[in-house]
Amino acid sequence: MKKPSFDFRAFGKLIFDNYLSVIPIALMITVIFLTHVIDGFSVQTYLAFLFSSFAIGFGLFLFSVGSESSIFTIGSFIGGSLFKQRKLLLISLMTFVLGVIITIAEPDLKILAAQSGMGEAVIIAVVGVGVGLFFLVGVLRILFNKNLQVLFLAFYGLIFALTGIVNPKFLPLAFDSGAVVTGPLTIPFILSFGAGLAQSRASSTSTSGEDSFGLTALVTAGPILAVLLLSLFVDADSLVYHWNLNAISSVTDWASFWPLLGQLWGQALVSELKNLAIAIVPLGVFFFIYDAIFLRLPGKEKAKILVGLFYSYLGLVFFLSAVGVGFLPVAQIIGYGIGIRPSSLPLAVGLAALFGFFGVLAEPAVHVLVKQIETVSDGVISSKTVLFVMAFSVALGMALQAIRAYLGFSFLYFFIPLYAVALSLQFFVPKMYANIAFDSGSIASGPMAASFVMPFIVGLSYAWGGADSVYVNAFGTIAMVSAMPLVVIQLLGAYAEIKREVVYKRLRQAFVEDNDCQVIHLSEEG
Repeated sequence: MKKPSFDFRAFGKLIFDNYLSVIPIALMITVIFLTHVIDGFSVQTYLAFLFSSFAIGFGLFLFSVGSESSIFTIGSFIGGSLFKQRKLLLISLMTFVLGVIITIAEPDLKILAAQSGMGEAVIIAVVGVGVGLFFLVGVLRILFNKNLQVLFLAFYGLIFALTGIVNPKFLPLAFDSGAVVTGPLTIPFILSFGAGLAQSRASSTSTSGEDSFGLTALVTAGPILAVLLLSLFVDADSLVYHWNLNAISSVTDWASFWPLLGQLWGQALVSELKNLAIAIVPLGVFFFIYDAIFLRLPGKEKAKILVGLFYSYLGLVFFLSAVGVGFLPVAQIIGYGIGIRPSSLPLAVGLAALFGFFGVLAEPAVHVLVKQIETVSDGVISSKTVLFVMAFSVALGMALQAIRAYLGFSFLYFFIPLYAVALSLQFFVPKMYANIAFDSGSIASGPMAASFVMPFIVGLSYAWGGADSVYVNAFGTIAMVSAMPLVVIQLLGAYAEIKREVVYKRLRQAFVEDNDCQVIHLSEEG
């Protein structure tokens, strides 16, 4: 029997897709470095950024390889079998615990927590509980077939009611907390879990296709509410943003550069190996206990999942280490360097828009989503159209965010109208498009949003208003990235339905003669 040959083309495409997340931003930084747009951007700092870019691409590649056979599989197996237990208390408990465990391991949340100025453990724990509770709400919605749109209105109504009594310093951080929990670890798990859960009850309902969307978006409301409630018990004046770049940014000689770079990488790798082990191991332990009780998978399948978890773990270690060593610091350096230039606003707005535009184009999960929308719309909306519209909307959002950071007005001036329109549109477009739209916002705020786009705005805000302005004017960036697609995807869905009706109307007219009341003509030949 001939052994299957290794698919080099698929392997190469997987590597390219993951490096595609980094290449556009790396090229833009290269142009900024070569044109000397900002002062203090040394060759050593640029080289550290290139090393980090390569490591981020490699980390995302390892994670993609591992998550396909571990995170996706775990979510699908548990989601597909949990409903069959028919024990509501068991389903509720396991769903909550899973939501907390998967959130604690989310790398985007770790990046945000490190920049928050609060204790990382506090933010991660509070957000984890918020995700766990709303993951439970989402699963119960699927089980009891409740209307997702009504839940969106209720929870976001509560969120915006709380914004009136919460210190403004916490508002952007709260909305960012909701956006970052749908990162590279959480999204594949929740999507596969939701799809498995919806399919497990497909025989008893016809809405399983709709149920597989919207769970991710509902989960994002949990962290927002959790952080808003946390703010009621925390003294906002005690929060001070510490501008803390690593020593690479001040090194200009090669003799000091190489030892320092090695030292920073060594420290980052050791730290992330420990931190991510604490985060990933509970997920593996939970699954294997669940398997021993309910699934009893073959040993080969369990070994495949274990290897996949190890690859995912290593990938996240490389990703987070690279972000801390060279990626995030360079984003802040560039933002600050642009901010201190005379008449800096036009350049800052242009760069923010470009980072947003290319960040979405380079996000692998977005490409999966746009193909999904093309399929759902029966080809009425092309994937290229969706991709361009999403990228343009995020670019617009980032431009507005840069303007807001400069002028210093509340981000609620953007968010309340955006969410009011998004929540209203869901009652006028097909449920499938509304659910996809809310998921698309979560997917758009991928790894680049937390690790580069937001630090860039942080640098701008620090230059324009000092440390005090960072909380109010820089945080909220990731939430802005996730908010813009909520409206545009639903508008595209409405356009698809209108266009489909026009096409059907023309087809009906083409087959019916004038003044002809008959639908079918029958005739016999002699």
